[in-house]
Amino acid sequence: MTGPLLPGDPERLGSVRLLGRLGAGGMGTVYLGRTPGGLTVAVKTVHEHLAADPHFRERFRREAAAARAVTGAHTAAVLDADPESARPWLATAYLPGVTLRHAVAATGPLEPSAVRSLGAALAEALADIHGAGLVHRDLKPSNVLITADGPRVIDFGIARAISDHGLTGAGDVIGTPGFIAPEQITGAIVTGGPESPDAPAPVTGAADVFALGAVLVFAATGQSPFGSATAAVLLYRAVHEDPDLTGVPEEAREIAAACLAKDPGRRPAVDAVLEATADPGAPLWWRTEPLRSLVLGEAADAADGGEADRDAPDAADGREADRNVPGAAEGRDAMAATVRRTAPRTRTLPSPPPPPPPPSARRRADLTRRGLLLAGGGGLASLVGYAFHRSGKDDGGKGNDEAPDPLTVRGGSTRQGAVRWTLTPADTGSTVDALRLTRSALLVHGVGAVDVSRIGGSRGYVSARGLRDAGRRWTTGAAETVPTRWGVSGSVLAAGDLGLDAVDLATGEPHGTPEKPGVPLWFSVADGVLISGYEADSGPPVLRAVDLATGAERWTEDVSGARPPAVLGRAVLLADEDGSSIRCVDAVSGRIRWTYEGFEGPVAALAGVPGADCFALFSTQGALHFVRAPDGGRLAAATLKGGASAGSSALAAVGSTVLLATGGRVHAYAPATGALLWSAGTVGLDTSWPAVTGGGRAPVTAGGALLHWARAGELRALDLGSGEERWAARLDGVAQVPPVAAGRTVYAATGETCRALDLNRGTGQGSWAVADIRDLAADASGWYARIGTATVRAYNHPAAAP
Repeated sequence: MTGPLLPGDPERLGSVRLLGRLGAGGMGTVYLGRTPGGLTVAVKTVHEHLAADPHFRERFRREAAAARAVTGAHTAAVLDADPESARPWLATAYLPGVTLRHAVAATGPLEPSAVRSLGAALAEALADIHGAGLVHRDLKPSNVLITADGPRVIDFGIARAISDHGLTGAGDVIGTPGFIAPEQITGAIVTGGPESPDAPAPVTGAADVFALGAVLVFAATGQSPFGSATAAVLLYRAVHEDPDLTGVPEEAREIAAACLAKDPGRRPAVDAVLEATADPGAPLWWRTEPLRSLVLGEAADAADGGEADRDAPDAADGREADRNVPGAAEGRDAMAATVRRTAPRTRTLPSPPPPPPPPSARRRADLTRRGLLLAGGGGLASLVGYAFHRSGKDDGGKGNDEAPDPLTVRGGSTRQGAVRWTLTPADTGSTVDALRLTRSALLVHGVGAVDVSRIGGSRGYVSARGLRDAGRRWTTGAAETVPTRWGVSGSVLAAGDLGLDAVDLATGEPHGTPEKPGVPLWFSVADGVLISGYEADSGPPVLRAVDLATGAERWTEDVSGARPPAVLGRAVLLADEDGSSIRCVDAVSGRIRWTYEGFEGPVAALAGVPGADCFALFSTQGALHFVRAPDGGRLAAATLKGGASAGSSALAAVGSTVLLATGGRVHAYAPATGALLWSAGTVGLDTSWPAVTGGGRAPVTAGGALLHWARAGELRALDLGSGEERWAARLDGVAQVPPVAAGRTVYAATGETCRALDLNRGTGQGSWAVADIRDLAADASGWYARIGTATVRAYNHPAAAP
């Protein structure tokens, strides 16, 4: 392989070594990769213009988390994902084979018995998908992969949680014309429920049943049931005309017709489809000629390293296509497929990447990987050119009539469990993007057209709201916004990305406004000093340390690719991503205290461990080192078999115990000896460990217990010392945000419900019907949620459980 695959990193994405480019689609590029343990995976990376959209990034994070819950013989497992990297990505098991579209184009329609057998496999796959609380929404021939082990349903890139109504805007249609259900088309223009009247109507599993019927017609005839035409014509036919079932054999015609009913309520359930198509004696049709040779030919390509040409144009939509990987469509006509199969095989090297974007574009894209800092410790904001104002209602603010409030408050009730208040944007074009709970206020970040300062046309704001009645304390406004990190440290909002180094939480007043060296990438706080990493306009990245109390600059340093550091008092551990330079510096003076050598491989995660006065470092190869903070001597070491996962890993200290989350498990270590104390399974890191101030993630712990999602809808409390299960709560729906704890109450959101559970027993204290919760926070008085992108709501604590 020659030439870089990705700008800035020629051979690796996370811990996955990239072997070749498989193709591209509307959402991103797909690569063939290999994990440190030798597993071959398909890695889908998101296009840069989508990665720069915070709403798309959030959608990607939630869908990746939900897709992990899907298991089954006829689905492609989602192995890992990193929604917060510079280019968000998702890895699935690589399945050598051909898509159904390619198979039919190359070998002709399937035999009647094979069509019936295919219907059973698709019904079984949909049962697994719907059982995990998802709707696929884009089942089509190019998302059905024929492998040596049978058919598989792939591409959960736009699968949606059944209860998720708010990730797609009104007027959007997600799906493929010719296979999309009528309600997906008309639902894009009708209104939703009373909570969000402009939202699309929810799509249920019946839409996938419609697509299943359309796929069966294609398998039997080589055509969509609505023929060939422009997208607009196909959409019209799906809503208004009957499907054409000419050529569909008797064995499949009745079930296909039932699946293609216009009314979702008249379509059979997935179980009924499975019952109607299941045949224990059905032949293994994918192992018969000529399909067998076609499938094995693709398997041979994979064995050769995945570098065979897989980038033929998509005849269906004009995009590049992938033959057998999630994330890209494939539609070739029979002539193209025949030419590909009869021509002599040639090995082609991956296409060279496009020229790197200009520095400003790279900075904007890189900023997005820092994602949202949610209720556990952060938010979303990068505000430039600020004017600060105060106009508190219940919190003693002096008020400022010159700055209109960007949020509208609707009062509620003081009774237990009731809605206390609701915040919505004052302007219909605005959104609410993140929230951050402090001891005395809720910080809300939003983007819109509201003029919240003397700067006309400002688009971004952060507003501090009183907890009792959402009265405004102060508001910041900005002329533009770029998503990056912000967070609270002590009595200040640490916000180098706000064009300021610190903001007083009580007044909203800035602490110094010195000139910045570039665009902030991350920050950390150590002993009252804000240490920020900047991508300079020219030259190498810059570290900059500023006194939070005064805003005065203490020191700066040019670095080469330093990642967010680990902090322990005044000691700050800095590490280049490749592990070539690991050093501890003094936060106040910038002096190097010591350097550390002998670490194996690129750094995957690092953390300070106050209880053991040491730092923990974890490499992509699985090396875990515990290093003494005073002198840099090695305290202990351990090795995690198999290394880091393909996606993100996280380290955190809870007292003197170190928790490591990677590869779908949480491991607890004793720093003094490096001994593994216990290990437990968990779902994706993003649904159990909220992002924290300055970078990284932290577990949710309370009362000596780790609270995490062991499965998609199962919340567990594990004893931090022993790893023993204290309780497990099995809840309906899929969890897509981390739980939060306050006092003796845990709040957990799954599906369309948020529940309050007793911290010690896991028993229910109350529940609320709330769909599309994006952020959760809680205190002794109750809980707070960002619902969709236009609502923030406070709920009172429920009555105690009996």
